[in-house]
Amino acid sequence: MKKVMRTTLGRKLTAFYLIIIAVSLYFLAANGYDYICSKVETESQESLVQTAASLIRSHLNTPPYNEGELGNLRQQLDLVSEMTDCRVLILYRDGYLPLDTGNSQKRDGYYMGDKKSLSHKVTKNFTMNGYLESSSLCVSLPLPDFSHGGGFLILAQPDSYIYSRADYYYNMLMTLYYLIAGLLGVIFFCIYIFVFRPLRKLRNGVKDFSISGDNPTIEIHTNDEYGELADALNVIGTELGKFDEYQRKFISNISHDFRSPLTNIRGYVQAMADGVIPPEDMDKYLHTILFETDRLTKLTSDLLDLNKLDKDNIFLDISEFDIHESIRNTINSLEGTAARKKIHFRMIRESDERLLVSGDKEKIQQVLHNLMDNAVKFSHPDSDILIRTRTRGDKVFVSVKDSGIGIPKEDLGKIWDRFYKTDLSRGKDKLGTGLGLSISREIINAHRQTLDVVSTVGVGSKFIFTLPKAAE
Repeated sequence: MKKVMRTTLGRKLTAFYLIIIAVSLYFLAANGYDYICSKVETESQESLVQTAASLIRSHLNTPPYNEGELGNLRQQLDLVSEMTDCRVLILYRDGYLPLDTGNSQKRDGYYMGDKKSLSHKVTKNFTMNGYLESSSLCVSLPLPDFSHGGGFLILAQPDSYIYSRADYYYNMLMTLYYLIAGLLGVIFFCIYIFVFRPLRKLRNGVKDFSISGDNPTIEIHTNDEYGELADALNVIGTELGKFDEYQRKFISNISHDFRSPLTNIRGYVQAMADGVIPPEDMDKYLHTILFETDRLTKLTSDLLDLNKLDKDNIFLDISEFDIHESIRNTINSLEGTAARKKIHFRMIRESDERLLVSGDKEKIQQVLHNLMDNAVKFSHPDSDILIRTRTRGDKVFVSVKDSGIGIPKEDLGKIWDRFYKTDLSRGKDKLGTGLGLSISREIINAHRQTLDVVSTVGVGSKFIFTLPKAAE
């Protein structure tokens, strides 16, 4: 089987950088020098044309001008020649050369070459039929027809000068290119160090995560998004590592809650079958068997409810209903149980009017029953349970407050766990499964609302949940 090479973001970044460098270097090498030469040549041509035109306007357009007057211009034209790196010539149409800044002996001469080319304003790669020592860029402008039948002012700039300037600019461009390439390399390296290395650590760390294993800690000690992501993944890894523990605990809790009533039922039924229990005690043990059967039924029912209340799959039948009516119905269903302990329900509301909320009426009724049933179980005899409703903005707050045993501070975060019971509650809740609060929170979370608790040991507990107020 052919092995496929794995592609990483770091490799993609490196390839991207190398492609940018290679393509840009290719275009610079293939077209850069020619482009610069063309620009330098155009710039030189324009400069020479302007200089020649300026000389004609300022010094060579007033008649008469003769050899003596041209001699007086020699010093100024030498200066122009030096400043523009070109050779300045004045050539009459009859071939007479009264001035040539390239003639170090400063003697007059004659040009015997073809003068037709001089009629062109600009001539490239021109040697004036061998008169010039090297190929040059020549600018030729006509002189006024004052003597010798007129003539030409010629400015000749050697091609070697143009190429040397082009070399200078090209070298500057390449130096700038290498600096930019180096700067990009540093930037890409920093991106790799500060972005891809921590990303690779996160990837490798998550890749090693497994259920029921000692998941390694991802070591990224920064205060940026990578540090936050590493912390979040470490929490997930820790929780994944505890999956076996959660599973064992879950099975242990279910086994314990099933085994205890089943053991009692089996024992009593076996005793009846063996004739050990006297007939006069038969009703007593039958009631015990019925009580244990109710425990099993409630446990099974709660487990089924909890399985259905997966927050990603829960189905809510949302409607508008009166929360006060639901509270009264729950009070009526628990009144007999509360009366046996001389516990009284007190309902406190902002007004006697109906308070409409939006939610699943049946499931909210289940939440109210779980909270108020717990309040009855853990309240002291001859006490009150307060159920209060109030509105704040678009939310309705419902609280259930008892004056019972309370919840220890260290247990407040655990009471929502499945099967969890505090040490204080174990002796008072014989029929409880430890699933009521888990079910209640799942229902409230499914409504995208909150369920919280405030409790003090020996004083009591107050459970508060919210519901959206129905639109008026």
